[in-house]
Amino acid sequence: MHTHMLGRSTTKINDLLADCPAGVPMTSAWLGSKGASPQLMQKYKETGWVESLGRGAWIRAGTKPTMLGATYALQRISLNIYPAAKTALELQGQAHYVPVGQFPVLQVSAEVNQRLPAWFINLDFSENLHVMNSSRLFAPVFTGLNELKIEGLMIKASSPERAMLEYCQLLSKQADFEEAWQLMQGLTTLRPRLLQSTLQACQSVKAKRLFLALASAVGHNWYKELNLDAIYLGSSNRTLSIEGSQHPRFGITVPETWITE
Repeated sequence: MHTHMLGRSTTKINDLLADCPAGVPMTSAWLGSKGASPQLMQKYKETGWVESLGRGAWIRAGTKPTMLGATYALQRISLNIYPAAKTALELQGQAHYVPVGQFPVLQVSAEVNQRLPAWFINLDFSENLHVMNSSRLFAPVFTGLNELKIEGLMIKASSPERAMLEYCQLLSKQADFEEAWQLMQGLTTLRPRLLQSTLQACQSVKAKRLFLALASAVGHNWYKELNLDAIYLGSSNRTLSIEGSQHPRFGITVPETWITE
């Protein structure tokens, strides 16, 4: 009986590991859907198959979770949490310079009532984690998300169009005007129709004004195709506490270099 049980148990762990590519944690919710109890996982831990990442998550022994793998694990259990802002631009090859410090900022957006689990927050790559509330920023909340296949994993992340708007929302506290300029310069191929609908769905007057002021200064071709009249930009001036001036067209404080008219 005992050897039979162990044989079944080994088949089970092999099935679970086969469903977990390198770097992907196993969450208790996902394990539950596969019929693997916490007691069983404890047994696998004792026999050296898996290691615990903290409450509610495990990983194949001897491997490390990756940011992509951990994001995939969250999305696989239907958490609406997505790489956002600069992180999403980097994933799509749109941010071409070396981040300062060992762990770059990890920017993710989460829908209201979606909490990042403690095990995710405690991982190395979350050292400089910044979570944005996507329900407050976009209506509908899923506007401008992209399906990406990276390192064999399908994940949802902000499209470059949405990610640059998110980056502008983070100015000037969690983002940098100089970096915003460099990022925007690289975005030569934004899709006008997607950008139009994303700007129209964006709820932040600040993010839209900063995005448009920067886009008009950088002057890519797609900017000329936008219908600015259809984008709600609020009425009164917005003042940011930075060195700069009010933009004559978009009524928000920007660095002098952003004013070209």
